[in-house]
Amino acid sequence: MSENKVSVLVPIYGVESYIEKCAQTLFSQTFTDIEYIFVDDCTKDESIKKLKTIIAKYPDRNNSIRIITNETNKGVAATRQTAIDAATCEYILFVDSDDYIEKNMVELLYNKAIETSADIVFCPFYIENKSHNSKIFDDIYSEDKVELINICFKSQPAFWNKMIRRQIIVKNNIKIPAGINYGEDLLVVPKIIYHSDRFALVPKPLYHYIQNNTDSYTSKFSEKSLEDTLNVIENLQVFFENLPDYQKYKKILLTLKAVRKAKILRSGRIEKLYIELFPEINSKIYKLDLDLKTKIILLLAAAKQRILLQYFVKILLRNTSQK
Repeated sequence: MSENKVSVLVPIYGVESYIEKCAQTLFSQTFTDIEYIFVDDCTKDESIKKLKTIIAKYPDRNNSIRIITNETNKGVAATRQTAIDAATCEYILFVDSDDYIEKNMVELLYNKAIETSADIVFCPFYIENKSHNSKIFDDIYSEDKVELINICFKSQPAFWNKMIRRQIIVKNNIKIPAGINYGEDLLVVPKIIYHSDRFALVPKPLYHYIQNNTDSYTSKFSEKSLEDTLNVIENLQVFFENLPDYQKYKKILLTLKAVRKAKILRSGRIEKLYIELFPEINSKIYKLDLDLKTKIILLLAAAKQRILLQYFVKILLRNTSQK
C-alpha cells in the first residue's frame, strides 16, 4: 500500500476549458498525503497539455502525480476502472475533470473516515449551470443502507461526492463494465454501498458539479445512453435478486425502474416500447417515493395516454431548454 492515504482519480476527455481549474483545486488541497492518478482517454484537445502546465506550478506534488494514457479511446467506464486498478491508497476519491472541489475536501472526508472507521464518507455538493448559478444538493445520505441505495436509485448515484475504502471494491471484485458510459455510477455505487458496513457524512458541500460541459461523457441522452440505461437496470436486477436479503431491496428496485422509465420518456422517447416498459410498476406508482412530475409521466404511460404524455413531455423539455 502507498505511503499516501488517498488516491484521487481523474478521467480526462474533452475538458480543455475546465481542467486548469480542476487541477488547481486538486493540487491546492490542505491534505498532503494524496496520490493523483489522471487517466487520459485519448482526448483530442489540449487537456493534457494544460494539465501539465498546472502540474509544473506545484513541484511539491510532482512525485505524487501519474498520468496514464489509454491506448485507444475506451469511454468513461473503462477509464474509471483503469484509475481504480492503478490506485494504491486506503481510500479513493473520484473527481471528474470538468468539475472542481473545495480545498479542504480531501482533509475533511479523510478525517471523518478515520474518526468513524467508515467505508464510505459522503458530502453534499454544489450544482452549477451555464449561467453560473449554483444550488446545493444535500439529499444524499441516510444511516440506513437500504435507503442509501434508494437515494442512488432515485437521484444521486455519483462516484464523486463519496470517499470510498478501496478494499471494499477490491475484496468484492466490483468492476465497472467497459462500454457502459452512461449510468456506470448507478451500476456500481449501489453495489459498493451494499458491501460496505459503516457510513459517515460531512454535512458541508465540498464538490462543484458543473453542468455546462457539452463535450462530457454524460451531456447527451443518446441511443447508446438508452441502451446503457436498460443494461444497467437489468444488471442491478440480477445482482439484487441473487442476494440472500433480496426482499429488503425489492421495492426500491421498482423505484429504480420507475425513475429510469420516466427519464426515458421525458427525453422524448414515447414509442410504444417505452410506454409499456416495466409494466410491473404500473400498480405501484402511487406508493413509490417519486416526485409529482415523474408520477404524472408514469400514470399517463400506464393509461396509454400517448397524446397527453407527448404534450406533457414537450412542455417539460421546453422548460428545461429555457433554464
